[in-house]
Amino acid sequence: MSDTDSRDIFDFKLEKWVLGADECAFANLSAIGKDKPLSQYLMESIENWVNKEEVFLTDKFISEMCDFIKSQDEDLYDRLMKKCALKGISVGEGIFEALNLLTCGAVSEQQCREIRDNSCDE
Repeated sequence: MSDTDSRDIFDFKLEKWVLGADECAFANLSAIGKDKPLSQYLMESIENWVNKEEVFLTDKFISEMCDFIKSQDEDLYDRLMKKCALKGISVGEGIFEALNLLTCGAVSEQQCREIRDNSCDE
């Protein structure tokens, strides 16, 4: 298999993954793919994103929560990091989901989302 074939397969998988997450982003990505290989666009995008200077007020507090969790139970902290990575969410989102489990009690996660979404629409 040539490098071109491998790149085409990678680009196809990338497009499929993005399509599963967001149709609008997929449309934009498909348009970009006409001008340059998506693998190149991926690398450029990540480079730009990680170098972008941003100030998030909540980042410091999330970091404080992580430090607290780690100081209390390092194994729990490691499992939190792994679960967030596997779910593809930020640690802040993971902590928020965990807190929602406490407030939702015995209802399923889907029911909890529906309750939360309905209460936000009001």
